[in-house]
Amino acid sequence: MTAIPGDQDPSTLQLICDNCGRTMLLDPPSAHWWSLWEQALIAGWQGFNRRVGPHTCAHCVDGG
Repeated sequence: MTAIPGDQDPSTLQLICDNCGRTMLLDPPSAHWWSLWEQALIAGWQGFNRRVGPHTCAHCVDGG
């Protein structure tokens, strides 16, 4: 999927898993792609380091 504007604040980004649709937001939310992607990698997400993806959440990476 992709990184899209956040639900609560469109100036922020959320990451969406291509497989299951899970989302990831930073706390506090951020509009900075590299901050979101860095935290996603730490949380076990995989994919290309571009906003357009594809991206896979840790749950799906583990065979979820």
